[in-house]
Amino acid sequence: MGGGNTFKEMSKNILLISDQVLIDRTAIHGNIDPKMLYPDIKTAQDMYILPLLGTALFDKLQAEILAGTLAGEYKTLVDDYVIDCLIHYVLMELPSTLAFQMFNKGAVRSSGENLETASFSEVVSMAERYKRRAEYYAERCKRYLIEQSSHNYFPEFINPGSGADTVHPYGGTFSLPVYLGNECKGGNNRGYISNCCI
Repeated sequence: MGGGNTFKEMSKNILLISDQVLIDRTAIHGNIDPKMLYPDIKTAQDMYILPLLGTALFDKLQAEILAGTLAGEYKTLVDDYVIDCLIHYVLMELPSTLAFQMFNKGAVRSSGENLETASFSEVVSMAERYKRRAEYYAERCKRYLIEQSSHNYFPEFINPGSGADTVHPYGGTFSLPVYLGNECKGGNNRGYISNCCI
């Protein structure tokens, strides 16, 4: 994941990827101010990665990253599964953030010299494209965690905690625009915690 300070700390929240990782592994232009990226990295990991991993595993990864001790199967999880997923969720959130900025006069559309800004429909289309990729990587990560936890790896995934603010790993990674009901079929997949049975 590169040398130097790969991860950034924002307040008391540890970011799982740095702005440089995001720039190096995507089509994001290198002249973007990193402070424009941090809020969407934080939002994406809280809204999408935390529910994918569950509280205990998410906290474990953040603690290991902060301490600089990420190793073994946890490093494999981050390097090979979480980063790809998180990058695409950030890219899903980023177009509208970069297209509009908040000033004392309100929301202002960004524009530059010799550049044509994308239309709203193009921004939505771009976000949808990255969402599909993110959901693919999320499903891949979920399947890896289910398989590995059945071999006694990642015990935090099976036991995410019991507090009122505990986030349990959810069963679905793809979103549908159609409501299919809340019916619970019962049981779970090889120990994987299903949100319909909680």
